[in-house]
Amino acid sequence: MKTFHYLILSVAMLCLSCQESPSKNKDFQFDIPEGLDAQKTTYYFVRHAEKDTTDKENRDPQLTEEGIRRANFLVTYFKDKSLDMFYSTDYGRTLQTIIPTLHQFKGNIKSYTAGKDTLFDAEFWKATYGKKVLVLGHSNTSPRFMNEILSESVYDDLEENTYDIFFKMEIDKDLYLKDTLIQLKVPKEFSYN
Repeated sequence: MKTFHYLILSVAMLCLSCQESPSKNKDFQFDIPEGLDAQKTTYYFVRHAEKDTTDKENRDPQLTEEGIRRANFLVTYFKDKSLDMFYSTDYGRTLQTIIPTLHQFKGNIKSYTAGKDTLFDAEFWKATYGKKVLVLGHSNTSPRFMNEILSESVYDDLEENTYDIFFKMEIDKDLYLKDTLIQLKVPKEFSYN
């Protein structure tokens, strides 16, 4: 009988020691912001739509007609995403791309600087924690944001003529990451008028 009790005790201790407690993802550099409950955070990192490349000297070109179509088509993707926050660089092409979606949600644009050394920092994490955030950027900033969150170089800069790819990063309440590359083509029949 004594052996049976030791067996039961051993099995119970083994079960208790194997239980996995919620812990921080070792690859994620930040904790849950102080004073906040554990929540899921979702980011969408989108490059601006097609820009006018006819004037090579113009550092802030506007969107082409195809770019305006894409900007309006993005609304169809995001309309059911319950976006909370909107970030964009101050370039005309990024603002033109985000405005149709912004109008759908009646939000405000927060500006960020593309040339900063680090885009995803503690201040950004705290401000966006628990939210669904759309970040409009460029061929190099969108993949850079993803790589900074992942703490490794997974995504390359987008090709200069690639406008139909964007990124989704989900950080669950236990700080586990799920990254997704999304391709969204504008159907030929799509019209925003």
